[in-house]
Amino acid sequence: MNEAFFRGISGRLHRFTAHRPDSHFAPAPAVYFFARPGPAGRGWTPLFLSRTANLAKRLTAHEQWPEAQLLGATHILVCEHDERDAREYVEADLAQALKPVMNGPLLEAEPAEPAAALKLVWAA
Repeated sequence: MNEAFFRGISGRLHRFTAHRPDSHFAPAPAVYFFARPGPAGRGWTPLFLSRTANLAKRLTAHEQWPEAQLLGATHILVCEHDERDAREYVEADLAQALKPVMNGPLLEAEPAEPAAALKLVWAA
């Protein structure tokens, strides 16, 4: 197994282990990436980031894996954390820093118009 380190927006380093997708995964709580090899085969490029309370169950027929493979994903990178708060922190820290392409854009501002400006239209 390879180790990979990713720096979050906080500056903190998070350690992951790289696994082939056909590996046996423990039913452990974890943060995980679908990743492809980085430029020139050095490091990893994260494509999709998420967290789960049961890695084995969640990775069974994961709905995002086929799309990740189309984008070149070859491995699943795993960082186990027992505490839910720790998993949420790691996911948020890395999502802001790395912006994995499959996670979509992050909301960085409030909507331009407040909710009170919305008008209800009656249709019969």
